Amino acid sequence: MPVKMTIFRRLILMLILLILPILGLYMYSNQVSVGVVRNEVKESNLQHLSFLLRQAEMTVEQLTLAANTIGRFQVVDDLIHIDEKRSNYEKVVIKQDIIEKLRLSGASSNWTNQFTVYAPSAGTGVTTLNSADYGAMFAKDAITKEWKYRETSENGMPVKQFVRHTVYPGSRIIVEVSFTADNIRNMLDQIKMKGKNDPFFYHPGDLPILNRTANGTLIEGVVDYLNGRKVDAGGAESGTEYVRLQGRQYMINYVKSETLNWVLVDYVPTEYRLSPIKNSSLLFYACIGMLLAMSIAFALLLYRNVQMPVSQLLHGVRNMERGQFSVRLTNKQKNEFSYLFHRFNQMASQIEQLIENVFAERLRSKEATLKQLQSQINPHFLYNSLAFIKSMTELEEKEAVIAMTLNLSQYYRYTTRVENQEATLGEELELVRNYLTIQSLQMQRFDFELDVPVDMLDIRIPRLILQPIAENAILHGLEPRMEWGLLRIAGERDCAGNRLIVEDNGVGLPEDELEKLRIKLDTPLDNESGCGLWNVHQRLKFRFGPESGVQISPSPSGGLRTVLHWTDHVNKGGPS
Repeated sequence: MPVKMTIFRRLILMLILLILPILGLYMYSNQVSVGVVRNEVKESNLQHLSFLLRQAEMTVEQLTLAANTIGRFQVVDDLIHIDEKRSNYEKVVIKQDIIEKLRLSGASSNWTNQFTVYAPSAGTGVTTLNSADYGAMFAKDAITKEWKYRETSENGMPVKQFVRHTVYPGSRIIVEVSFTADNIRNMLDQIKMKGKNDPFFYHPGDLPILNRTANGTLIEGVVDYLNGRKVDAGGAESGTEYVRLQGRQYMINYVKSETLNWVLVDYVPTEYRLSPIKNSSLLFYACIGMLLAMSIAFALLLYRNVQMPVSQLLHGVRNMERGQFSVRLTNKQKNEFSYLFHRFNQMASQIEQLIENVFAERLRSKEATLKQLQSQINPHFLYNSLAFIKSMTELEEKEAVIAMTLNLSQYYRYTTRVENQEATLGEELELVRNYLTIQSLQMQRFDFELDVPVDMLDIRIPRLILQPIAENAILHGLEPRMEWGLLRIAGERDCAGNRLIVEDNGVGLPEDELEKLRIKLDTPLDNESGCGLWNVHQRLKFRFGPESGVQISPSPSGGLRTVLHWTDHVNKGGPS
């Protein structure tokens, strides 16, 4: 069922259509702003990480360059031939000189580092470490020309460090340079001190190198995510990922170190940078909410002061259209609608008074019309009855005269009572029984049946409503037929209304004549139209409404089937 668009609904719809574009435009603008800020934050973080990582790589490259330079010192060649020195003093001087040069090379870097020079041919070496196992340090499988992360022991304590070897031609000298993970940790601490970051070094298969105040639980979640995404040193140089951890969304930025083959990772909450935009969004939505609340309050005020009075007026007008002229409107508020309601009530009162006057006049007119219609029925039947009595008297048929006289007296006793224009269906059936008995005495070649349910006998109907139908069935249906005839009157009652069915097996009418007769029933009476059916049809319509009346159709037995139908309620025009 479609919803009727009242003025109130139109105003509400217009209000919604005004707010929705503003809200949609702001949401789109907010999304664009968030996207721009998010990209700027991502680029800024990546650039910052790249800069810091580049500084670390420069330090590592300095250590690599220093290791490559150490092998060119002349004193290193003396280490190769140290066994040729006969004096232990000379051997100590050579190693001491090399240690000084190693410390000088390491001093060029601000990272804590260690250098070791090993001569495989001499089986000896020099190191800045406190102690060294040259055989294990320079075993064939321990030599690496790229930076490698490993765990060693120093003074019995485990130490994690990055190490790289420089092997000179002919393996005459091998230089090892290393630095501990604490250098990386110090760099991460410096990065974290500058913001909300929590950086760490990551490499698949190894424990991450964390800053000293790292959130281990969150970093564990980030590492699990990176392992699932297969982010490692062999992948892209840099990138950004978004992950939700512990109910918050984080931006993960990572940059690959080409020198160390590790990845510098940093993660920050996305709302950290977007909180100003979020706050402004909340403020805007709060304003929209207030505007919507005020709009609803305005709409309710409009509904109470305009829509409700308009609805009352419409309801009152519709009731008047239905004929309920007693409707009155009330308005407790003192506004413009009070005057309209007052004038409407005055108008309704005047119309009600006029309708009552017109209705009373119409009732009197109907009563006069019905009496005229009733008077048109009687003469035709009376002439035939008197002619029958005269004929039977001449033939000295005493019983026929008595039967005719009794039925005729009962018939006219009923028809001449004009003080009441209504009767019960039982009284009408008794009248029809008298009439059919009289007709059977005259014709003596038809039978009749009356089959009406008992619960219909007390129904009030206009008087002389059934007799004209029976008269037409006899005169125009059974009388022209030379064979024995049958007239049957039956009653039916259901939720659709009441029906009296008059059916005969007479000569009937062709379909075109039937159609003409149906049309004449609803046309004004003229000299060419018959009286009986037209009278009954019009009286039923007067009494029970335009849906009631007479229906004519062919009968399966060969004659006509006439149906009088009406409902139990009285029409809107009132009783006739």
